[in-house]
This record gives sequence, structure tokens and C-alpha cells, in this order.
Amino acid sequence: MSKQIAQHQLDPTLPNLPIDYHPQIIEFFDQNGVLLTQTPLGKIDYPRPQNHQAQYLAVYCDGELCFFSESEKILLNRLGNLAQGLLIN
Repeated sequence: MSKQIAQHQLDPTLPNLPIDYHPQIIEFFDQNGVLLTQTPLGKIDYPRPQNHQAQYLAVYCDGELCFFSESEKILLNRLGNLAQGLLIN
């Protein structure tokens, strides 16, 4: 786990993001750094080799840790309402 991720508390009791929340910046990280960044100006992709296997996946919304999985186990997921909000809109 990276030092940046380790500094955040993986508190599973944190509430889901609000259903009407629309993040401006969404970032996806693995052990090698940024995988993808989505901003209002567009998307920036940081490709990995085809056989790359992520040890963990972290998702930040506007700088706030919202999802974390390690070894196929979800340790934090605050994104439930975002998916629901997309279906409603």
C-alpha cells in the first residue's frame, strides 16, 4: 500500500457520498500511481502493460478517498449513491 493511501483511515463507517454529489475530479490509483484522472476538461489515461495486475485500487473524488480494494477485497466503498444518482439522472 502506498504511503499516501496508508495515511488515510480506511473507516468502513464513513457515509456514502450524497446522491446529488457530482465530483469535479475523479482519480484512480494503483501501486504504481495514477491510472486515470477525469476532470471537467477531459480524461487523462496512464496506461499500464497488458499483463499488469494491480495490488490495490483506490478512487478519490475531489481529493477524498471514496473507494479502496486490495487483493480483490473491498475495504472501503462510499460510491453507492453515485451509481444510484447516475441512474436517476
